[in-house]
Amino acid sequence: MNAFIFGGDARQIEVSRQLMERGFHVFMAGFDQKANDLAGAKMIQLEDVSISAMNLFILPVSGVKNGGLVDATFSSEPLFLTKELVDSLSDDCIVISGIATPALKKLVKREVLYLFDREDAAVLNSIPTAEGTLMLAMQKTDHTIHGSNVIVIGLGRVGVTTARLFHQTGATVQVAVRETGKYARAKEMGLKPIYMDQLPKAVKEADVVINTVPAPVLTKEVLIPMKSEALIIDLASEPGGTDFHMAKQLNIQTVHALGLPGKIAPKTAGEIIAHVLVDAVEEWRKERGL
Repeated sequence: MNAFIFGGDARQIEVSRQLMERGFHVFMAGFDQKANDLAGAKMIQLEDVSISAMNLFILPVSGVKNGGLVDATFSSEPLFLTKELVDSLSDDCIVISGIATPALKKLVKREVLYLFDREDAAVLNSIPTAEGTLMLAMQKTDHTIHGSNVIVIGLGRVGVTTARLFHQTGATVQVAVRETGKYARAKEMGLKPIYMDQLPKAVKEADVVINTVPAPVLTKEVLIPMKSEALIIDLASEPGGTDFHMAKQLNIQTVHALGLPGKIAPKTAGEIIAHVLVDAVEEWRKERGL
């Protein structure tokens, strides 16, 4: 089978290796600065290959941004997904992205396989995300995490793993949730649950606040009571859940930590993506009788 990896970061280099080990012929665009590290994959220009011969068309974890821009860490020039490129794919080609974005849905009218809609991808990817968050907290504060007051906003897949890791490190961890079921889960995990409307009071003593919710949660009302020496790490996809402008005015340190797995553990993160991708493609093909 032919797989075309269109943009991405160090994770996609590992994905290419994993796919080639499984017998795929791998083509890549947007990696000219890493041409010597592709280990058998073919680094191509779009005009050099028959796109219609591709069985898989793999976009980055971040999907597609406004104007068709695709993240391409190792490209010398911006990389864009165009309607013409999409239209040149065969009907049997499976288009794969990490997440859905408005720009991607606008350009690609066919069905797309979103890897991070899958439980296995999201749970496994939460591990390097949580470790990267812990690393950032250690780097950007002048105190130990052990004994710190930490608030994790949201108890989804990333929130669970992150809250557990900080708890195991010795932090006092509060978890802000909306649902009674999540509240109960936090208590079962030995954490201190609060509801979202309690955030303005809870943040007064927080040393580190970690947001996993892709909606406005760290608003002006919540930020004003915070200590100026506190650290906010926002893990939510763009635009995040923090009023970054207000945080800057209040001299609160913020980090919008996007794509942590690809930055701190690209090999492991790439292995996770490749493993999930192969399983997902097999399921996709069986469901559709391909």
